Amino acid sequence: MDSLFSCRNCIQDCGQTINLGPGAGFCLMHNSVVREPDDTTCKYLHRKDLPRFTVDEGIREHASEFAFHSAMASLSAGKPIQVLRYSEKFCWEKGQFSPLMHALAQYHKVNPSWGVIQSFSGGVDGLRSVAHTALARRYLDTCGNWRSSYRIFLALLQEVDVTPRFGEYDLVVPEGEHREEVEQEALWDVVFSRLAGLQEYGWHAGIEDLSWITDSLNGSLASFDWKALRVDLIRLRETWTDGLIRHAKDNGAFFPEQEALDGSHEYM
Repeated sequence: MDSLFSCRNCIQDCGQTINLGPGAGFCLMHNSVVREPDDTTCKYLHRKDLPRFTVDEGIREHASEFAFHSAMASLSAGKPIQVLRYSEKFCWEKGQFSPLMHALAQYHKVNPSWGVIQSFSGGVDGLRSVAHTALARRYLDTCGNWRSSYRIFLALLQEVDVTPRFGEYDLVVPEGEHREEVEQEALWDVVFSRLAGLQEYGWHAGIEDLSWITDSLNGSLASFDWKALRVDLIRLRETWTDGLIRHAKDNGAFFPEQEALDGSHEYM
C-alpha cells in the first residue's frame, strides 16, 4: 500500500510508475532528482493510478501527515530529503544518463510548456506514454482550467486503446519475480494512468460521462482483460472524442483564436 503514496505513483515524477522506470526519478514539483522514488514522497502527492477526485480524502490525509516538510521526505521514516538538482555531466560521468529523465529535467526551461507535452504524444513506448499522461494531468491541475487543456487531452484520448510496449531496461523487476508478470502489471500502470487523466479532465470540464468512463467498459477493466478492454476502448474512443469536441464548441473554447482570425470553423 505504501508504494501507492510514493513518488513512483505521483504525476510529478512523470517518468516512472510502481513497475516502470528503474533507478532514480525526477520530480517536477521540486525540480529535483529523486534518488529513491520507492521511499520518497511529499505533501503534494497526486496519484497516477486513480483520478484525484475519487481518492481526495486519502490524499488529504497523506498531505496532513507530511504537512510540515517543505519539500520531499522519506515515506518510511518521515525524515526530510534534500533537493538534488539535475546534472547532465554527473549522469554521464556515473553512467546513469537517461534520455527520458534528461528530457523531463528540461521541462521548466521550455516555453510554452504545452509544447513539451505534445512532443511526448504518439508512439507505443510505455514509458513515454506514462510521461505524456502525467505531464498532461500536471498541466491541467496547475492551470485548473480545462479550456487551456482540451487539445492536449484530445491527443491523449487518441492513444487510449494503444497497447504499450516496454524496452529491455524499462521494467522494475524485484528479485524473485518474473519479467512477464511485471510486464503485465506495467501495462495496467499505463492503462489506469490514461483513464485517470481522462476522468480528471471530465471532472474539471464538468463532463459527467467522461468523469465516469469506467462505467462504460462492460467489466473488462475490473477483470483485467486487456484484449476485451481494448475492444471497448476502440469502440468508445470516437464517441468520447466527439463528446469532448462538442463540449468545447458549446462553451466557445474550440480553437477560438482561429475563429477570431477568419470566422471559419476549419481546423488549421
